[in-house]
Amino acid sequence: MEHLPLVNLVQFVSPHWLRMLKEEEQLQLVVIRDGISCVSEEDLIEIVEAVINEKRQHAIYH
Repeated sequence: MEHLPLVNLVQFVSPHWLRMLKEEEQLQLVVIRDGISCVSEEDLIEIVEAVINEKRQHAIYH
């Protein structure tokens, strides 16, 4: 298992997704079970969606 910031995963798999992520989301640690080279773009989309949803749940709106 590998722990790494989401930004590293996105840069490796599909860098064009980076512009969609806030800095806080980019810094979120994720766990990759079989190594970064086994992550597909479809896997990355699921991971990014999960991180965005998680961060949104904890957002404080004024």
